[in-house]
Amino acid sequence: MKDLNVILLLIWYVRSTVQKDNLSILGSKIKGFIREEIRDSKFCIIVDEARDELKKKQMVIVLRFVDKEGFIRKQFFDLVHVKDTTLLALEKAIYEVLLRHCLNVDDIRG
Repeated sequence: MKDLNVILLLIWYVRSTVQKDNLSILGSKIKGFIREEIRDSKFCIIVDEARDELKKKQMVIVLRFVDKEGFIRKQFFDLVHVKDTTLLALEKAIYEVLLRHCLNVDDIRG
């Protein structure tokens, strides 16, 4: 019975790890598509604070932009864990996310 529990735990861990990896890859692809949609256009960011079930602070980033067809779109872009929700800490986290995804901070409008 002990061996079965170890095997089940190992299966759960591997499945969980693979799922996280797959979600990470999928998220990167989607962010790449959003980046292509924005190109060098101007965009707005919408930021909101949330807490997860463990009460950890998170910052949600949504991008608002005009797509290739000329339609205004709002697209969830990232979820960032933050330790501090002061203006400077949130600003730094936003800059890091935008720079990591090659979005120019100078293109933010609004």
